[in-house]
Amino acid sequence: MKRTALILLLCINIIMLYSQDKNENSRSNKFYFGIETGVKMFDSQSHEYDFIREEAAYYYGYGNGSAEMRWISYSPFASLKIEYRSLSDNFWISTGVNYSSFHSIMGESGSSADQTDYFYVLKSQNDNDSYYYKIKEVQEINHYVGVPLDIRYSPFKARFFRLYFKLGFDFNFRVASTQSVDFYEAQMNKYEDDILDLFEESNSFYASTTFGVGIQLGKPNKPNIRIEADIPSIMLTPNAFGLMTHNYGGGGRISFVLPLNIK
Repeated sequence: MKRTALILLLCINIIMLYSQDKNENSRSNKFYFGIETGVKMFDSQSHEYDFIREEAAYYYGYGNGSAEMRWISYSPFASLKIEYRSLSDNFWISTGVNYSSFHSIMGESGSSADQTDYFYVLKSQNDNDSYYYKIKEVQEINHYVGVPLDIRYSPFKARFFRLYFKLGFDFNFRVASTQSVDFYEAQMNKYEDDILDLFEESNSFYASTTFGVGIQLGKPNKPNIRIEADIPSIMLTPNAFGLMTHNYGGGGRISFVLPLNIK
């Protein structure tokens, strides 16, 4: 409910800014077309899966091993956007369509000599023994089509070099997903489906918000280039992914913005 109210409030603000700008006599182009690409990385941690062990007391007589788990997540993306500039070119509001792939990797770091390069997933157990799969890595790649909404503000007059600040939202819908398991022993590959069935499936939707700062290079009413840092980027749906929880992170993007002759 809060999310819906926030979206409605943003839409009302956009309509008010547009109405106010219609009465201004400005020679500046108000509509721009943008191409944007970048990558985000998130701080992540595993769900509380009881069947995962960083080390095991017994594995088919091989003894125990030491391990240190790692969770990696990153999301490259590309967007096409339409931007509207208002209030004497100080506010820039844009939306469009976004494609992204979200990579989640669960593995073992193997950073020191006394560590193994695999972790353990419980296979079966009885009163006397427990048996485990040795897993080097589990990876999930989700593909999304999304709708971005960005509000940028520059308190400075239009010139070739311009600093600005951003508040952005991304609403993403999953269109495809792949999962894979890298076993320590190749002959265990036939059990890949058994491992993947243990993990949750990612939700069909996730949302995030981003605070950013950037610079715009280019003359007014001409093609511009933007270089932007997303710090921080906060996941609004941290539990929407199957392998792990994603909380907050950061990243960067570069944009090419072209003026449109729309009056």
